[in-house]
Amino acid sequence: MATLVLTAVGTAFGGPIGGALGAMLGQQVDQNILFKPKGREGPRLQELAVQTSSYGSQIPRLYGKMRVAGTVVWATDLKETRQSSGGGKGRPSSTTYSYSACLAVALSSRNVKNIGRIWADGKLFRGSAGDFKTPVTFRFYTGDEDQSVDGLIASAEGAGETPAYRGLALAVFEDMDLTDYGNRIPSLTFEVIADDGAVSLGTIISDISGGAITASANELLHGFAASGADRRDALAAISDSFSLSFPAVDGVLHAKPRQFDPEATVISLHDDILSSQNGRSIDRPESQTLPETKIARQQALRYYDPGRDYQSGMQNAFRPGQSRVIAHQDFPAAISASQAKNIAQAKLWTLYQERSTARLHVRRSAMPVTPGALVQWDESGDIWRVRNWEMSRGSIALMLSKAGSVLPDAGGAADNGRPVKEPDALAGETRLALVDLPFALGAPGEISDSPRLYAAAAGEAGWRNAQLFVTQADGVTSEFIGQIAASAIIGTAPDALGNSGRHIIDRQNKLVVQLHNGSMTLYDADHAQLLAGANIAAIGREIVQFGYAVPIGDRRYVLSGFLRGLAGTEAEMDGHVAGEDFVLLKGGDLTEIDARHYTPFQPVTLSALGRGDALPVARSINAPGRAMKPWSPVHPRARLLLNGDLEIGWTRRSRAGLLWPDHVEIPLAEESEKYRVLIDGQTIAEPAVPLLVVPAAAVQAYRDLGMSDLPVTIHQVGQHNISDPLHHIAII
Repeated sequence: MATLVLTAVGTAFGGPIGGALGAMLGQQVDQNILFKPKGREGPRLQELAVQTSSYGSQIPRLYGKMRVAGTVVWATDLKETRQSSGGGKGRPSSTTYSYSACLAVALSSRNVKNIGRIWADGKLFRGSAGDFKTPVTFRFYTGDEDQSVDGLIASAEGAGETPAYRGLALAVFEDMDLTDYGNRIPSLTFEVIADDGAVSLGTIISDISGGAITASANELLHGFAASGADRRDALAAISDSFSLSFPAVDGVLHAKPRQFDPEATVISLHDDILSSQNGRSIDRPESQTLPETKIARQQALRYYDPGRDYQSGMQNAFRPGQSRVIAHQDFPAAISASQAKNIAQAKLWTLYQERSTARLHVRRSAMPVTPGALVQWDESGDIWRVRNWEMSRGSIALMLSKAGSVLPDAGGAADNGRPVKEPDALAGETRLALVDLPFALGAPGEISDSPRLYAAAAGEAGWRNAQLFVTQADGVTSEFIGQIAASAIIGTAPDALGNSGRHIIDRQNKLVVQLHNGSMTLYDADHAQLLAGANIAAIGREIVQFGYAVPIGDRRYVLSGFLRGLAGTEAEMDGHVAGEDFVLLKGGDLTEIDARHYTPFQPVTLSALGRGDALPVARSINAPGRAMKPWSPVHPRARLLLNGDLEIGWTRRSRAGLLWPDHVEIPLAEESEKYRVLIDGQTIAEPAVPLLVVPAAAVQAYRDLGMSDLPVTIHQVGQHNISDPLHHIAII
């Protein structure tokens, strides 16, 4: 701002020449002392959506109504509360541990009026009516210069050590329940009401510049967040978006659109242009016009859309031409889609019309020609705008751009898309599903020495979490074992999934799945995504992947393009029944049950109790422990040798074989390699290699019994259990 100050001082004491010298001196002070240039960073929309707590974080000045995350300026350690409740009337007794925290969040470095809605981790935490979805004591300070110290902070830090945060709008949360947020402080965003109604562009510019710049009040913004390294950066976000110039009139800077104003004064420079000075030639006036292909043909503007809960939106403006250049710009303001499109349209055409530039030298007597002034300098009669100038000993070099004419209208209202808003909905009854997986979701290629039992739960759109209990051996007593903290994507298969004939790739069968609530969605996956583990699901006890999910309405999807019998579950392919559970296996959505709460390969019953449940919802599962069970062998073969012996072979698999990194061999995943071979239901051997030779005498004995087809069954014997059987018929 030294440029503005020294320009005014120089003009007062030395007229135009003094003003110019003052401006030059002020520019040097600005650039080398006060506002030394550095790498330029424009405003980014995501900066307002990510909560920070680091020292030195910028706190924006807010105008109108905006949604921001703010900066955590004070917080306590988590507070643990232990609560025990007895059983009765079918409800289990439990001891629960809940956690809460106290914190203060700075929202605006400008005084504001109120707080509207609040979101926590993107979920509605405080409604528009001021109702909190989670228990908390809340206080709000508007940022007055005389606001008092918060009592909670003072009691924790000491009255003499606690700032009042004057000049900062502050939100204080006392004993905020963290149960719904995984017992951690969630990321909070706030709808801050800084002014009554929309705020004018003139008000914003005047406030940011400290009254040094005036502007028209015609353009209204729903909200704006001013931030940056200095006032110049904050103003640049507005100037770049609205294509403003800042001409000085009577020592006062005015923010005006760069489009030509028919009522503006146009200065003729015909008699002031210099071609030589003191006998030395000076560069002649020159002009150039950039090719149309070098100028953006499409302007994309990102902004905050109030109609979409202040989520970022984008509007595009186009012009005719052959250019392939696309310009992108972020504008940290809350505006309508139509207004955003008009801004993008104006920006696009201003860049196009200003592609013609010129440079010329004029006498120093032409000092009234300052940046922003409109001039004519050639015989064409075109009107040019002074962009900047450089002063030498005897002349002034002017850099001009052709002044734009009236801009074309953006044409019609813009569509901001379908808003995706956080609903204020009921939780509904909890639906619980148990999934016994052959692998750990977080490490599918690692060997498991314990079972991997997961709980998946969901409710209606407002469902958040549920307490989880395990029923003891007496069938009555239940023990609290944790919390299901996220909703899974679960549903029901009304019909049974058909058998694929043991083909892994199933292009024949289709399955209709009805998801539990309308907020759940399924998507297609291509081959690369399937190989990366996308769309893996449990249907009944079989693990599958699906490539296609076609919505048919009423929360139903038609699944097809299956990969069947994954992770050693091919034995379940022909055992499907109608009404089975469908669970999409996404690690963050499922809750793993600690193995100490149940016995592997023994039945277990779990129950869940959510906010909308009158009684716990119970589910049982038989013999969980598939992660500890070897996969069945594959590729059986049998042949008679020349000496009459029967050679039986097979290929082993490994429960650590979900991934195949070297494409050569897979780890054994057991203490030792061992198999159990049965012929006609009788165990005849337990070899240590995937090969067995039945002596010719034994083969002849089977023939003597009238058997020509020998039923062979093969198991792999593991450390904890044996595999499912591999069946084969050996012809003798």
